[in-house]
Amino acid sequence: MIPIRLEISGFLSYREPVTIDFTSFELACISGHNGAGKSSILDALTWVLFGEARQRGDAVINAQCDAAEVNLTFEYEGNRYHVQRRKAREKTGQIEFHIAPPDSAQASNTPPWRPLTERTMRATQQRIIETLRLDYETFVNAAFFLQGKADQFTQQRPAERKRILSNILGLEIWETYRQRAAAKRRAVQEQINALDGHLTAINEELAEEQQRKKHLRQLEAALKRIEEVRALQEQALENIRLAAARLEEQRQGVNALTARLDENRRQLTELQNTLNQRQKERQNFTELLAQAPAIQASYQAWQDARQELARWEESAGRFREFDQQRQGPLTTIEAERARLTQEMETLLAQQATLEEKQAEQEALRQQVATMEKELATLQDQVEARRELQEELEVARQRQADARAENPRLKAQMDELKNRIDRLSAVEGAACPLCGQPLSAAERQRLIARLNAEGKEMGDRYRTNTQLLNDAEARVKDLQAQLATFASLDDTLRQTMRAFDQVTARIQQIEAESAEWAQSAAPRLAELQRALAEEDFAAEARAELRQIDAQLKELGYDAAAHDAVRQAERSGRAAEEALRELEKARAAIEPLDREIAGLQKQIQSLETALERQQKEYEQAQQALAEAE
Repeated sequence: MIPIRLEISGFLSYREPVTIDFTSFELACISGHNGAGKSSILDALTWVLFGEARQRGDAVINAQCDAAEVNLTFEYEGNRYHVQRRKAREKTGQIEFHIAPPDSAQASNTPPWRPLTERTMRATQQRIIETLRLDYETFVNAAFFLQGKADQFTQQRPAERKRILSNILGLEIWETYRQRAAAKRRAVQEQINALDGHLTAINEELAEEQQRKKHLRQLEAALKRIEEVRALQEQALENIRLAAARLEEQRQGVNALTARLDENRRQLTELQNTLNQRQKERQNFTELLAQAPAIQASYQAWQDARQELARWEESAGRFREFDQQRQGPLTTIEAERARLTQEMETLLAQQATLEEKQAEQEALRQQVATMEKELATLQDQVEARRELQEELEVARQRQADARAENPRLKAQMDELKNRIDRLSAVEGAACPLCGQPLSAAERQRLIARLNAEGKEMGDRYRTNTQLLNDAEARVKDLQAQLATFASLDDTLRQTMRAFDQVTARIQQIEAESAEWAQSAAPRLAELQRALAEEDFAAEARAELRQIDAQLKELGYDAAAHDAVRQAERSGRAAEEALRELEKARAAIEPLDREIAGLQKQIQSLETALERQQKEYEQAQQALAEAE
């Protein structure tokens, strides 16, 4: 592939359009500062041909552009090609592939192009790869080394290196030749095998010639006999076909009779339904005609009511002038009524809430009584705990005294035993302890006294030991009992807090009840009386009475007017009833003629049905015998 012309616009570092003419040099070295766009030129080549670059997607578009576009014109194997790839931001890319006609490839720099673009980008990309016989991986391992990946080819797996070298050297065409030759060889071998099979079959048939001729003569004789039998069978078959044709004609006749019979029955049913409907309509018209006097009287009464209503409407016109004057005081009265009603409803709601609280008060008092019992029980438990604690302190004190006295008694008993042993071992007249003269009797008395003291100390020691054991057991028992009162203080505090809350709630309800009885209850009674007796808005009511007096002098009766209006509205149905009556009078005679005609058609159709039923039964019986 020999590049001829490269055009870059909006791609990576190139914001403005740039054109590179490769025909003006044979060898080039690209240099420049970092970010100047050196690598972007090579990325443009791989991107326009294979859609691959260091960046992907919208990242190839210059930050200040809306789209990236690269055009490449190159020669390959004597042909000139043109590839254009474009990618708009956040849109699907576009690619076009063209080839110049052979006679115009060298004529000019912009020859007329013939499109090679496929229907999809994927198909067009595959067309470019097939034309170049080179994909992106092969390109970057052979003709173009990516930055920092010059050893990429050596790091490939052996199979991948073999594939890349085969693409570079064009060895894949030999693999294609090998596959085609192998396929052609298999096809020829299959033809040879087929011909061998045919030849073997022919030889086998030739070896059986005499036997097959004999068998042929036997078959020809049998065929002659079979043809004679066949002729007889064909004659019999023809007779059967004629009989079947006659039978089919009879069957079609029966079916036609059945269809005609069913159609007439359907028509008879429709006529009977129509007759029933018309008879029902005539009965309704007859009943309506019987009510003719009442309908006409109602219509006349409605006409009278309309005339009376017209007279009242004329009076009402003059009345409305005064009636508009009534709206002012009426509005004042209704506004006052609404205000008093709203105030009363508010007080009633407060009363209902207070009654609910008073109903709750009894339950709260019972709860207080229960809590007082619980508090008394808890106080008893507190007193019992205090007594147990005092008893525990006494037991611990006695335990401490006995524990402190026993070592002293033990030392004293050891000292006495030592003195007794020394006195018992001395036979002289001098005391071995104090050095004073001591007779035998005095020595025995001293020994007896010391033994008595030792015995007393031993008794106290054993008593203390027993006391320690008993005190330890008692301390454990008292501690176990006190452990049951571990949550007593919390329970007592919670119960006291709940008791205070319930007591405060009762006091609040009593205060609200007292306040209601003092102020709100009298106000509620006053409002109820005023609304019941219409004792409010006195000035507006006086003004309304004056206007009503003037209306009374006018002679207009609103109640009578409303009664006439209602009578006229109620009597409007009389007009519709009169129309229905006239309609019935006009329709009764044509309806009678239609009913008579329907009855005649039904009678005629029933006669035809009886005749067709007999024909059908006879044809059915003949068909059964023929079958």
